[in-house]
Amino acid sequence: MLKSKLLILLLSGLLPLYASAAELLLWNAHSLEHLKPIVLERFEQQTGHHIVQHHFRADDLRDKVMSSVVLPDLYFMPSDQLSNLDTYHLAPWPASLTQGLSLRSDGQIGSQWYGIPVNQGNQLVLYYRKDKVTPPDSLEAIPDGRLGWPRSQAYWFIPFLTAQGGWPLAGDGFGFDTPQMIRALERYKAISDRHSASRCELTCNEQAFYEGKIDYLIDGDWAFQALKERLGDKLGVAVLPSFAGGQMQPMSSSYVLAISQGLDKAKQEAAHALARFLLSPEVQADLYQHSGLFPAIRAVGDALLPQMGDRRKVLYQQLQASRPMPNSRQMLIAWLVLGKGMIMLFDGEYLPAEIAELMQQQAQQEVAAQ
Repeated sequence: MLKSKLLILLLSGLLPLYASAAELLLWNAHSLEHLKPIVLERFEQQTGHHIVQHHFRADDLRDKVMSSVVLPDLYFMPSDQLSNLDTYHLAPWPASLTQGLSLRSDGQIGSQWYGIPVNQGNQLVLYYRKDKVTPPDSLEAIPDGRLGWPRSQAYWFIPFLTAQGGWPLAGDGFGFDTPQMIRALERYKAISDRHSASRCELTCNEQAFYEGKIDYLIDGDWAFQALKERLGDKLGVAVLPSFAGGQMQPMSSSYVLAISQGLDKAKQEAAHALARFLLSPEVQADLYQHSGLFPAIRAVGDALLPQMGDRRKVLYQQLQASRPMPNSRQMLIAWLVLGKGMIMLFDGEYLPAEIAELMQQQAQQEVAAQ
């Protein structure tokens, strides 16, 4: 089948040399909706290069790499997984591929591009039931018991922390044992106690939102399509409001194309051609139309803005107001430590000041153990 395709392309003049075509194995650590086969088929038709795509959950990717004898030629994955560059045997991309595109820096480690940002998202927003309520000016204005989110999940804690001026990292170290962290922990516990739905995991919060048991839900942009299908015009979307006097600012991340070390020249050239293809304005716009994820190139996203519905415009607004998730080893440690911190906070055995100090100590111990 592949040979027939290549022969047709060669005869039509689209492929200069049969020998220049290559087959690339791509592991997609996202939904196939976000790198649709139809898009890759167009690349094959234009270049003759063939992409074999296998799909894995992002949280299963590292285990898959560790258990595999043969690794892929390319990865499509969240940018924070670039911190596994040694485990995944990643190689840097030529800097020329990214010049002039103003891509987000979360594809970089140091000064090198280990991931080519293709699209972006993962920001938390506030969903609300338009048939019952309006967006609040502050999180505190939401009546008791009417808000849901998974309070034990560190990713959801971040916008509560940023509203208090805090951040998990500080330079090359950590920002746990700070007044901002202590305030955030105190106020996070207090508002969680006001909303009992926060004690359950995300799926039961979403179900409570569907059933009208809660009116507001903090969830990610990834949930928008499913929520819209269930609620239709009853679904409202708002940027995260203020909390304890500060503006909540969530994290976000890019989905990047990463390349393995040791590829032969033909595969390298094919991979570089795929990166250029995915970064072309036409394909960037097409990927948004297919997946709903926003383009990595800001100018393309801005050009699409007039075509977006009101709710997608809010998702885009929140993305621009988010902070890119660091892809460093320190951030991996921070997630581990924050997860333990959430357990300590809701077990009630430690005061917030004690938790902040313990998290700082644990993070430094993790660094020393590496």
